[in-house]
Amino acid sequence: MIAGGFAANPASAAIPSITIWVDAPRLPGAQAYAAAMKGKVNAKVELHDQADMLRKVNLFNRVKKGWPDVVFGPPNDVGPLMDASYALALDKYAPASFWKDVAPFNGWCKLSTGEYMCVKDDIAQTLLWVNTKLMKDFGYTVPKTMKEFAAIGADIAANHNGYSLGALGDLGMYSSYLWPSQCPLNEAKSGDLVRIAPKSPKCTRVASLLQPMVNSGVLSTSAAWDADFIENFAKPNKVVMTIGPSWFGEYIIRPASSWNVPAGQMTAEEMPLWEGEKVNYSGEWGGGIYTVSRHYKTPKVAMDFIKFMISDKRVVVDAKNPDGSRGVVTYPASLAGVKLWQDKLNKDKYYAKTPIPAMNAAGAKIYGGEKFVSYDSWGSMQGAFGADFKKNKDVQAAIDAAAKTLSSLAEKLGYKVQTS
Repeated sequence: MIAGGFAANPASAAIPSITIWVDAPRLPGAQAYAAAMKGKVNAKVELHDQADMLRKVNLFNRVKKGWPDVVFGPPNDVGPLMDASYALALDKYAPASFWKDVAPFNGWCKLSTGEYMCVKDDIAQTLLWVNTKLMKDFGYTVPKTMKEFAAIGADIAANHNGYSLGALGDLGMYSSYLWPSQCPLNEAKSGDLVRIAPKSPKCTRVASLLQPMVNSGVLSTSAAWDADFIENFAKPNKVVMTIGPSWFGEYIIRPASSWNVPAGQMTAEEMPLWEGEKVNYSGEWGGGIYTVSRHYKTPKVAMDFIKFMISDKRVVVDAKNPDGSRGVVTYPASLAGVKLWQDKLNKDKYYAKTPIPAMNAAGAKIYGGEKFVSYDSWGSMQGAFGADFKKNKDVQAAIDAAAKTLSSLAEKLGYKVQTS
């Protein structure tokens, strides 16, 4: 048996090989797999930029060779990789126990036919990250609604100049605000119909609530890792709260090379509730996927690798990262992996209180109206929204600009676009 127990490997059989493409955060885990499988699987691990994947697959399709066997990439890659005749339906290559383990997190990869075309590596549910020291210093309580969140923003602008509630650049606006508000900018209704309606009340309420905080500087047009935001707000420890994904804690807030917030100050709370709603939905900022090549001859080996990455202690807890830390920085898309990861974080003295309860609750509340499409919706939204927003600082105008770009892309690929 190979590590996860999917692929039989009789002594007389040839040792299987696998070529794996991953990004930098996944590299330590993939290397741990290669080391663990030495003599059982010949694993070739390669570091690749996620943005290059689709271009390279199209090149391999033209020359009829060169495809990697399994790749890690952004969530929306699954649609284009299916269109490029790369992604393999995975259901029959792993036992029912595996699909049960990943079922709560893997709706993104599941077609209406019930087939799984990818497997999630992690989920990136959005949360309210809170600096408990600053909240106490300023006399604030954790907001339960977006209206209360905005009221704190107004008070910061009036009484605590120079402090921040976070950054909206990159995918910050979309994943942290528009998606949880159920704004239909990428609402796939069927295989050929997508709803892109920037004037929906679910979108305009976001613009109305956030624009005053953008005007006052309480919300930045930069990204959370941009040099100006780090210099002006993060490094001086002036971010009172911010909405961001579950990986913000380990990847953005904690590292000395990033925000470097002192130990004992930060934790995570659930998302505030939008007015008129019954569920405080989360969005998702990331949550990468593994896809397996339909050209690969031993897909059970690929599934074994995926299981190792999302649920094995040697990756989730023990893998050594370049900065000296151990384990993954993202919330695993596996019940077994989550158990290991939450045990690790619950023992961690960095947080003011464990963020795990908020993460677990938010993980079950990612709004499901967002689905993958055959065009790069996230990348296009990031580019179109970000460029307009940085230039004009007008939230609704930037939403409209993103919608225009998305509609054009959708129509070029044969989608019908519903605008209301």
